[in-house]
Amino acid sequence: MDLRNQDLFTDLSTIAFQQRSLPPWLSTSRTADGMSIAVSASVISQKWKSAMIIDDLFTLRLFVRAAELGTLGAAADHLNIAIAAASRRIKQLEDRMGVRLFRRSRQGLVLTAAGSALLDRARNLLDDARSIESTMSDFAGGMRGAIRLQANLSAIAQFLPADLARFSSAWPDLRIELEERLSSEIVAAVTAGEADVGVVVADGPIDLLSTVDYRSDQLALVVPKGEFGYRTSIAFADVPPHDFVGLVNDTALTRTLMREAARADYSFRLRMQVRSFDGMCRMVEAGFGYGVLPLVAAQSLAGSMQIDVLAIDDPWAHRRMKICALPANAQQPAITQLFNALGNCARAGNASGASDPASA
Repeated sequence: MDLRNQDLFTDLSTIAFQQRSLPPWLSTSRTADGMSIAVSASVISQKWKSAMIIDDLFTLRLFVRAAELGTLGAAADHLNIAIAAASRRIKQLEDRMGVRLFRRSRQGLVLTAAGSALLDRARNLLDDARSIESTMSDFAGGMRGAIRLQANLSAIAQFLPADLARFSSAWPDLRIELEERLSSEIVAAVTAGEADVGVVVADGPIDLLSTVDYRSDQLALVVPKGEFGYRTSIAFADVPPHDFVGLVNDTALTRTLMREAARADYSFRLRMQVRSFDGMCRMVEAGFGYGVLPLVAAQSLAGSMQIDVLAIDDPWAHRRMKICALPANAQQPAITQLFNALGNCARAGNASGASDPASA
């Protein structure tokens, strides 16, 4: 028996016992401690075992809709079924469970305790069914698999859209499930098997993971228009003490700035934190402080705002991104294809000098 349905069966049976309305597969007996409840194994193995496994997803969907909409008529209309047929299905479900799921009132349907217990598990079961259908439809349509890819904001904002588009064009049978995370979170997720591939900012090897060099980026100072005249680059030590706008959470970019400011004994005042590159540039434009962003991302936003972008000349402002995966996963054909494709994109960008800011 499926464990989830077994839990559901236990909940419903307990509620029925408390309501003194026992389904046919239960029996009671007196003990020294009071009343006990037992399940007849012979009944389960024969008549009622199949009844406990909910195999009619349509009826389950009807039950959920009725609970959400409050009337059986509205649920029947939503699912394009006659009201009489809908009523019969709910009655059959109640008979199979041995409990009442709804109380009828002038205001409509009200869930019983058993109905409330069923509702949460029914939603989970239907979600699982939809996920199964989606996965199977991928295979039916020729899709051979999916890769769970996590990447940091810098990679997504600058390089991954175009690189993944080229990969998907070459490998249309593979689906990429992309999620944005912090680099530290991505390493943890890949190590734990919660993601297949990660794209992170990292200077050296990553413990327990196989890595391939990806792109590099250069950090830049973002300031209000005209603040530094016509300069296009600057050393971080030449930036006068000023308020800064940063990114929320413990991003690799924020950690780098805090570390380098401490090394240079620079007064780094983080006045405001935002969640996106666009938000940072808008706060800089409004005069809340300077910002530090990847050069390519900052230049793409500067055209629509009154800001200037100055490349930071310091060596630490040139960062290397890596693609990472567990060694066993890196040998899988689909992941090998993604590794090679992204690695080739990086090499092509470095060779041309057009796509990689580190060569600018």
